[in-house]
Amino acid sequence: MTTPNSGEQVSSCAERWTELNDWLDNWFQPEKAEMHDFNADERRLFGSLAPAWLAAATGVDKIATLDAAAEQFGREQVLALLDRICGDETRAYWTGLVREEGSSLDDFMRLLWGPLPELGFEFSQEQLNNGIQLRCTSCPQHQLAVDMGGSTADWLLHMVCATDPFAAESVDPPVRFRRTKTLMQGDDCCDHAYLLE
Repeated sequence: MTTPNSGEQVSSCAERWTELNDWLDNWFQPEKAEMHDFNADERRLFGSLAPAWLAAATGVDKIATLDAAAEQFGREQVLALLDRICGDETRAYWTGLVREEGSSLDDFMRLLWGPLPELGFEFSQEQLNNGIQLRCTSCPQHQLAVDMGGSTADWLLHMVCATDPFAAESVDPPVRFRRTKTLMQGDDCCDHAYLLE
């Protein structure tokens, strides 16, 4: 792939960001602060980050917003806030979804992994005695991070990849989620395992 320096490449990244990550805007709606029961420091950070995120154009501008917040408030504080938001939002979404669509491991696989090939994900699936092992070798989120460069992969790891363990909490009977590798961290695959307890 060529170096992303043309207007066409930037446009392509912006379009792909919209297709893949527009849902993240929901996390930064001002009224969401109450849902998360933030402490004073988290509320101040969210109060600064949320309007900047929503005002930013897609793609590189969203990442620049996170970089600026990390510069102002400290990277660890921003990551802690994102981890909290990610957990709260993902749990709430999947709790509602499984209530309507079913909560078994088979339902979960259908709901989460079923639509992904149409988006460009490539993965293999292996049935284990106690669950399912997946190896994702191509991920459009990862490719977007590579094309955008900079700190994109690190931020997407904490906002997109980080949803996986929280989503797995919705499975009933409960499963243990295990992942030891991710494409976002430079590994050859993401190795998701959902293991029945």
